[in-house]
Formats: sequence, C-alpha cells, structure tokens
Amino acid sequence: MLSGVDEGQQAIEILEAASTAGPKCPHCSHAHVQPWGQSNKLRRWRCRSCHITFNVLTGTPLARLRKRELWLEHGRGLVEGASLRTVAAQCGVALSTSFRWRHRHLQASKRVQPAVLQGIVEADETYFLTSAKGSRKLVGRPARSRGTKARKPGLPSEQIPVLIARDRNGATVSSVLVDRSEAAMKPHLQTVLAKDCLLVSDGAKAYRALARTLDIGHVGLNTSAGVYVRDGIYHIQNVNSYTSGLKGWMARFKGVATKNLPVYLGWHRLMSRAAGTLTAEAYLTAAAA
Repeated sequence: MLSGVDEGQQAIEILEAASTAGPKCPHCSHAHVQPWGQSNKLRRWRCRSCHITFNVLTGTPLARLRKRELWLEHGRGLVEGASLRTVAAQCGVALSTSFRWRHRHLQASKRVQPAVLQGIVEADETYFLTSAKGSRKLVGRPARSRGTKARKPGLPSEQIPVLIARDRNGATVSSVLVDRSEAAMKPHLQTVLAKDCLLVSDGAKAYRALARTLDIGHVGLNTSAGVYVRDGIYHIQNVNSYTSGLKGWMARFKGVATKNLPVYLGWHRLMSRAAGTLTAEAYLTAAAA
C-alpha cells in the first residue's frame, strides 16, 4: 500500500485524468477554458466566458473535503461495504468525518438508474423501518433500539415502501415510494419501461393500473392464493432474490435514516451492477463526476 502522501497525490491524478476530454466551467458550463496555474497541488482553470477560476473538485461533492491522502483508503471501505465505524478506524478519522465522506462519495450513486428495463420486467415492493437516525429530535414516537422490527408488517406509519423493478438482464430500478399507489410508482417507471416490455407483478391493483396507463403488457400473479409461477416463465423470483440480497446487505448498518435511504439503494445498485469489479478509484471518480 502506498504511503499517505503518495495516495494523496494519486487521488489528485485519478481525478484530473478523469477529465481528459477537457474541463468545463462548473459555473456556466462553457467549454472554452484556459490553464490558470496551480493551487493546493490541483491544477486550476479559468473560464473564458465568465472569467471564474476552478479546479477539478469545484462544484462536486468532494469540494472542500480535507485529508485527501485518505480518500482512497475510504474508497476501499466502500468497496467492502464496511460500516462507518470500521472505515473510521481504518482511516484514523472521527466517526463524523467517516459519515460525511461516505455521503459525499455516494451522492452520485442515488442518481444512477438504468436507462431502460426491457423484455420481462419483474416488479415488487419491500419495506424498511422508518428511521430518524441522527436526528436530535423525534416527533410523534419514542426512540427505539437500532435494528428493531416494526410492530406489525406493512404498517404504513412505521415502514417506508421501496419499489424494486428488475429485468431478466439484471438492470434494476430501486426507488423510495410515498405509498403503494399507481401515482407513486409511475414517476419511477414510466421513463424506463420499454414500450414492448412485459410487466410481471403480484396481484396488487396498482401494477395493473400502471400497465394500463403506460399501455404495456402485464401479468399479475395471485400470490395470495399460492400462485407464484405462470406458464413456467412468468414469476417474480428474480426481483425477490435481489430484494433478499438488498435486505441482508442493509442489515449490517443496523438501521439507515429514512432521508438517506436513496443513497444506500444507489450504493447497492452500483455494487450489484459491477458484480465485484468496483474499485476505490472508481468510487473516487464517480464522486467528482
């Protein structure tokens, strides 16, 4: 492993190499820029349009973060899916710093969704316990132990629904819903479902209504009556398998704040899509994109 000083320089080189196509002004998006010296070991540029200077970190989640020499070590913790305390110990930083770095590095991940779901698309919901983890004040309920379960499965006041839609090629959408209605699901699926896809779900009315609204094919399985497969090919086993893996992976964090749930869903999508090929360098580059 490189020394801290070497890793700090390596982080800079990785970030600057990612913009080899030519930096654009983060203030006005103008492409005509000129070199403008160096500051804090980062090359600076000056926009010929708005005349403001910037570097590769300006306007990104990594702007103004310190201890650059530890960013790659932190990225290795992301690759491993390690807890905040574990990463903080590995990097020798405070828990609050570990938390801030994680959420800065993963800001881009929550926007990473597939462009299209095609062929047979399976859809289902799962639930996560509502959590105000990290909040100083709780409204409407007493505090509870981390990692506990809801008093009653599916209780709306205690759990947040998450939509999971996955095609047979592995492309996956995972989004937090306000409820299980068609109106809540539509914004998350209407732009990604191919016109010729076939949506397969349980018997919930919302999916049938959504398929009708989007004018796509739909197969609803009467799972309450024990029907889990139709004609040997129509089932939701793939999406349920993904959900099982997601829930198992999330369990290590012993409760995620509801406001941060989209970040963790995006993190898991990245890891699932990369199938073990993600690197600390890749996380660093994505964070500054």
